[in-house]
Amino acid sequence: MAKVCRGESSAGISPETSRKVVEAIEESIPLYDRVNNLISFGKAQVARKFAIQKLQLADGRVVLDAGIGPGTTSKLITELAKPSLLVGLDASSKQLKAAKSNLEAAKASLQLVRGSFEFLPFRDGVFDAIITCYALRDSLDIPKAIGEYRRICAQSGAFADVDLGKPDNTLKRAGSVVYIRYVMPLIARAAIYGKMKGNPWRMIVPTYKPLPTNGSLLLRMRNLFATVEFKDYLMGGIIVIIARRTSA
Repeated sequence: MAKVCRGESSAGISPETSRKVVEAIEESIPLYDRVNNLISFGKAQVARKFAIQKLQLADGRVVLDAGIGPGTTSKLITELAKPSLLVGLDASSKQLKAAKSNLEAAKASLQLVRGSFEFLPFRDGVFDAIITCYALRDSLDIPKAIGEYRRICAQSGAFADVDLGKPDNTLKRAGSVVYIRYVMPLIARAAIYGKMKGNPWRMIVPTYKPLPTNGSLLLRMRNLFATVEFKDYLMGGIIVIIARRTSA
């Protein structure tokens, strides 16, 4: 049985914040990739590609893209491998509809499922590879969601988490907080000016506040998985974690 850290508390957003986040992401769909690449200085996509490559997706695997959004990560997966089944999960029916439309040209065996990260509607050990990009921090209960990913991961499988990071170093963390709270919304607002009302990217701020530090998140992963690899970008502001059920 996996160890659980003493004194570890749940981390996640409130149901009300979750509802607002879903609405914001749905609103952002037309400019989702363009603005995300701008506010991450191009590193959002770089991190996705790195994670997919580290998963070593051989043809014929069963893959889950959790928090599929408009299908950005799934599109990369189909460009690099040919899964026997690619499952996209999201809490938003509008996001699933957008993903279906954006992935039509990929000609992949695609199944779309609406559900939550904390109660994944899948059998134990069914996926060879699982990836979630910029979505784990949207969980109501991050530790529970990670436990669910481990449950549905095959014994020889791997789980990849790509997300914003919260550096352990105080100065770096302060820099990330200032950027996300003040600078990033300004860049997003400039990018969407005249193209949509409001600023959906403002909802990144309340999802970042309860996010565990990079070190705390890594400790949680190491308590549940046999091996864990870590890579960061922008001084820990974007992270990639590759966790495997068994060691090589």
